[in-house]
Amino acid sequence: LGRFARQVRRTPLALRLAYRDLRDAVSGRSYVEDYVQTLTHELKSPLSAIRGAAELLEEPMPEDERRRFVANIGRETARIRELADRMLELAVLEQRRRLNTIDAVDAVALGHDVVSTAAGSGRGVAVRFVDRTIGRKPEIEGDRFLLRRALANLIDNAIDFSPDGGVVEVTLDAKGHGRSSRLVFRVRDHGSGVPDYARGKVFEKFFSLQRPGTQKKSTGLGLAFVREIAGLHRGSIALANHPDGGALATLTLPRH
Repeated sequence: LGRFARQVRRTPLALRLAYRDLRDAVSGRSYVEDYVQTLTHELKSPLSAIRGAAELLEEPMPEDERRRFVANIGRETARIRELADRMLELAVLEQRRRLNTIDAVDAVALGHDVVSTAAGSGRGVAVRFVDRTIGRKPEIEGDRFLLRRALANLIDNAIDFSPDGGVVEVTLDAKGHGRSSRLVFRVRDHGSGVPDYARGKVFEKFFSLQRPGTQKKSTGLGLAFVREIAGLHRGSIALANHPDGGALATLTLPRH
């Protein structure tokens, strides 16, 4: 394709358009194959658990054990459903080249909205929001629904890795001026932080760490979803360990 591309640059428009269609078709096929292979791998574990529980239920057993295996089937089925739903969402998002809806989104109102919803998550984890944009117009040009999903994902992730009775701190800052002006959401938990081996993998699809409270893993698609949303808004997302402990997610977005 590389040699063909160089030749196409010197050819009429019709042939260049044909080459573009060929390139998109090849890359699209590879994209689908990669997704199918990855999804197949991720489905093996819950499907094996469901099959094992179903085989055991064919034999006589005490009622409490039967209920436990039925619950396992329900839990793994829900995991498969969540995995499929999140993959479809991410696949649609990755195919976008631009935002479909663009509005002036009030970042302060967005922060209060998401934090108030997350505050009732349970486990006694408190979620606090601090606005530090006093005197600065805190508006983001973008899709409010997607921005809400991105911030909610970061907060949910921080809650999952917080100790019982812990605190998740969400702050909003403004930095820069003019065309370089940015709004920055920071989400910090007080958990054990990101292990060294995971720091370069946290945004990879299907990579997930065990939650300290349940020892369960998520779908591993949440942070990849946030990265796509940040990219569509010409922003960025980073996750690192805070100097005083815990993990710190930083979502940076251009101001309206």
